[in-house]
Amino acid sequence: MIKNMKKNYFIEPVLEPLFAKVLDRLFICKSRQKPTFTDFYDPSKWTAFYNALKGEGVQIKTFGGTVDCERRMLGFFPLDDSGHFPITRLQIKHNSKFNKTPRHQDYLGAILSLGFDRGRIGDIFLGEEYSEIFVHNDISSYLCEQLNQIGRTPVTLKTLTDDEPGLAKVEEIEGQLNIASMRLDVVVAALFNLSRGKVVPLIKGEKVFVNWMPCTDTSRQIKPGDMITLRGYGRARLGEVLGRTKKDRLRVAVYKSK
Repeated sequence: MIKNMKKNYFIEPVLEPLFAKVLDRLFICKSRQKPTFTDFYDPSKWTAFYNALKGEGVQIKTFGGTVDCERRMLGFFPLDDSGHFPITRLQIKHNSKFNKTPRHQDYLGAILSLGFDRGRIGDIFLGEEYSEIFVHNDISSYLCEQLNQIGRTPVTLKTLTDDEPGLAKVEEIEGQLNIASMRLDVVVAALFNLSRGKVVPLIKGEKVFVNWMPCTDTSRQIKPGDMITLRGYGRARLGEVLGRTKKDRLRVAVYKSK
């Protein structure tokens, strides 16, 4: 059935093997009328899959543990089922008194070395005394039992409830741009304080993402609410257009993550 139906969707060829697994989750939900879930995917993948499958007669949601998570699962739910995602939030407390504070790649490497697939692991949020990680429910207990060291740094893990305060909330700094237009190259140059001459090759080289999807069209019109990511520089969300300056430039609110 997957082979016959896949032709109805528009997915880049490189994503087709993974998309077949996503379709399988969708079909199980529709045939058995029960919630199903994918692995965690990065924004470019879950956005592409969500856009391809919306309107299929089931509820399709994306979630990574909090609204600030980039890596997310797709969840397929019967229309009358709100459901819950099988995601556990873990706190990893580290004793860095005599060792370096673990980095993101240190955490990820230690977890993968236990034999887990990357798709079972969501976002990792780093803190000074502890970090937090979102994982699939089915690996959380084993991870708490087996992960006791990150590099040379001893660690202890515990499960956090949804109502406990944590690191996952991303605070935003509000600012304002004065720009000539809402073209992608103009917006990116202003957001990251770069010349348009430097920005254009970055866009053409697929280093710029609009709403998590790569965009190579320098003249694309950006809208309020769009999330702009420039690989290696950061990301920002455009807010509302506030008006025009005396020189007829647009005044646009902007929110950058700290």
